[in-house]
Amino acid sequence: MSQLNEKVNVHKLQVNEYFKNGMKNKDLSEKYKVHDSAISKIIHNKDKILQHKETMEKYGANKNVLRYSSVHDSLSEKCTFLWFCQKRALGEPVTGPILQAKACRN
Repeated sequence: MSQLNEKVNVHKLQVNEYFKNGMKNKDLSEKYKVHDSAISKIIHNKDKILQHKETMEKYGANKNVLRYSSVHDSLSEKCTFLWFCQKRALGEPVTGPILQAKACRN
């Protein structure tokens, strides 16, 4: 991942807060050293970002990871993620192949 993407991913919530408090897109893009369009996309997707943050908090996942992708079968995704969190809470190892097999069964 490029340095630009890392900076945007880490600070999405802060960007939305600064914008909410009246800071302009141009000032935000200079502060975070990203293009104006990146700031505009973050502001445009603020509801999705906040919803993702709440989901991550609900399931006890790392709240600082704000990368997400849309999923066609969200029920399957939720079930797999819940299973993953349960296994991790029990201290059981979950490898990539195990997770993929579980996702295919859901």
